[in-house]
Amino acid sequence: MLPELFTIPFINISVKSYGFMMVLAFFAAMSLVKYRCKKLGVDPEEMANISLAALFLGVIGARLFHVIHNWSALYADNFLDAFKVWNGGLEFLGGFIFSTIAFLAYAYFRKRPILNMLDIMAPALMIGLGIGRIGCLLNGCCFGAPCEVPWAITFPPVNEISPLGEASVRYRYSPPYESQIYPTPDRSKTLVPLVQLPEAFTSGFSDGVVPLPVTSPKMLPAGAPYFNVPKAAGELTESQRAQLSTDFPMMPIHPTQLYSFVNGVIACLVLNFCFRIRKYRGQIFAWMLIYYGIARFVLESLRFDNPIEATGLTISQNLGIIAVILGATLHIALRKRTT
Repeated sequence: MLPELFTIPFINISVKSYGFMMVLAFFAAMSLVKYRCKKLGVDPEEMANISLAALFLGVIGARLFHVIHNWSALYADNFLDAFKVWNGGLEFLGGFIFSTIAFLAYAYFRKRPILNMLDIMAPALMIGLGIGRIGCLLNGCCFGAPCEVPWAITFPPVNEISPLGEASVRYRYSPPYESQIYPTPDRSKTLVPLVQLPEAFTSGFSDGVVPLPVTSPKMLPAGAPYFNVPKAAGELTESQRAQLSTDFPMMPIHPTQLYSFVNGVIACLVLNFCFRIRKYRGQIFAWMLIYYGIARFVLESLRFDNPIEATGLTISQNLGIIAVILGATLHIALRKRTT
């Protein structure tokens, strides 16, 4: 895990690995777009311009979805944090929806071949998503559920963070570790943390809603769903932070970021091959929606960061189902139009 690549001297601005991988993903996607444009006789410069606009709107959409999705947990009491994109927190589906809207609007008003442009973008989106997931791995987000597979991974309990423009260093729990020292009833349906810290590492007890002024477990009612509230990572001593790794390590988890990376690469290769058998414009994009919707539904079942909604599924699984339906509908409609 490496949330920060390096810090620029004198101005104290750290280069975040997450943002760096997003930039790398964009350039990889754009290289593929330009290659496909030449193959299909589409102006690559025009595609590059609309891609930049789509990227801008995509980041807004991805951040907006993340903030709405995590409002009560992360931003209700820290509204300004919603604008701190450099701290991580983007949801691909939000970015995909907003960037697709940008493409459709541009193609419609400029009278460009919408379906052809969407076909060109489909494999590029998948390789961009795959590379971007490496940024998720380095940042510690989009993490998996506890497991016992041989390739399971763990993350360090605490990260050092350099706030923008500040010379001081702050500490925070890595997202995967933090998910295991707090109860996760919205995901695992348990009121007991997976990793329970002793009293020296905690600041009291909570019922999950309101912190309680209780200092001794003996004072808790029998069977009460209370848990030790961990101290903030910065409140721990250096020796305590080191002790977390040795005495209270996290449970190994699925490397879902790597799964998503492999999925993105495979999807890109498959969709590029499908151009050889394409029978109508829009076919590649329709197949991408179906493929991604199914893959995201499966991968989401192995993740541990998104809560289960009222439907019994995560929001991404619900949107994955919608993507499959839209892709199948588009495929059927376009195929009938060409026959």
